[in-house]
Amino acid sequence: MRHYRLWLFLFFVALLLRVGAAGYWEYRVGAEKFYFGDSDTYWKLGQNIASGKSYSYGGLAIHRMPGYPVLLSPLFLVFGENPSIRTARFENIVIGSLTVLAVGWLAWILFHDWALALIASWITAVDPLNIMMSVLVLSEAPFCLFLVLHLGYWIKAFKLFPKTSWFSLLLSGLFAAMAIYCRPSWLYFIPFAVALGTILSPCNYKPILKSGIVIFAVCTLCLIPWWIRNYYVSGHFVSTTLQVGSGLYDGLNPQATGASDMKFVEKFRNAEIALFPNITENTLEYQLNQKMRQAAIHWAWKHPDLAWKLAKTKFFRLWNFQLNEASLSNSVATIVVFCSYCPVLVLGMIGAIRSIFHDFSIRLLWIPAIYITGLHIIFVSSIRYRVPAMICFSILAAWVVLDITKKFSGCFGIGSNPSK
Repeated sequence: MRHYRLWLFLFFVALLLRVGAAGYWEYRVGAEKFYFGDSDTYWKLGQNIASGKSYSYGGLAIHRMPGYPVLLSPLFLVFGENPSIRTARFENIVIGSLTVLAVGWLAWILFHDWALALIASWITAVDPLNIMMSVLVLSEAPFCLFLVLHLGYWIKAFKLFPKTSWFSLLLSGLFAAMAIYCRPSWLYFIPFAVALGTILSPCNYKPILKSGIVIFAVCTLCLIPWWIRNYYVSGHFVSTTLQVGSGLYDGLNPQATGASDMKFVEKFRNAEIALFPNITENTLEYQLNQKMRQAAIHWAWKHPDLAWKLAKTKFFRLWNFQLNEASLSNSVATIVVFCSYCPVLVLGMIGAIRSIFHDFSIRLLWIPAIYITGLHIIFVSSIRYRVPAMICFSILAAWVVLDITKKFSGCFGIGSNPSK
């Protein structure tokens, strides 16, 4: 009962912090305005799903994965054709608060220590960047929840080896697919984690490989309906979206800075229409993706020095202690982000180093950071993209904090058991 009350209190604190942040955000930008262009696309696609219209935005039929729009669509069924944007904010706030509890559950699966689980959850609950990503109408909040559940069930199944927990593997694959449906960049995480885990643990590769294959198979089955739909629309196999080409060129082009600036899309579009005046929208979307991807690869191949310089810039943008957006950055925001981010990063890195002497299950907490970093030194980068990695780091940080506390208590003869 004591644990139940602690977790309930934690959930409401997380909820209240996010509601307060939502009020501040609406005061800054307006209650019924989107700050990011991505938010409008998710909103309109959710509206189309609810009304039974074609899943497209601005003539683009494979522009966004349907995960987050599907989560938004009930708002239009419950609150009418034009619900307040606040309803979407509150939905994300609830999802973000549930993620706080999910982090504690993941920590418990790994360490079976209630104190450690509570510390990890509190770190996530009060993290300013995590709070803000729960407020914005973006896919990060549900993605983080699904990611934590995916890793949790993978770790749960891995710990039972050589016995096989098919139910945990099934759920891990299901939540991995749900994460991909929200953020397509997660598509290659499972094979990446299996490959890296096998390299680091060559003598214990069987449970890593076996669990990874099953999870990837389940995930693939869940993605097949989307692949069939995309083939029907475009006439080609499209694993996620046709935004990969523009995203790649956004990160690798002569004017690239590491930040997103999609003005070039119109230039490519006009050039393609000039060459093929009678081209259909679906064919145009596919060909634009191909042209922009090829242009990005060609530029990077011809200018490896500039591509490397950009990679370093994007690395620092991802792991920066300041907000990258100039209009949002100020001295107070910098201090808040620095004080909340740097201790968790340092402690999490210490935990990651310690995990070298442990099994794959603990290493799964820092493998996402490697994967996300690798992606965003190629594509555009921002501190918002590190939120999932920092959620995992919060558990590693809690692990280190609790061990330090135990040693400190032992020095003074306290020696209490934090799991009781």
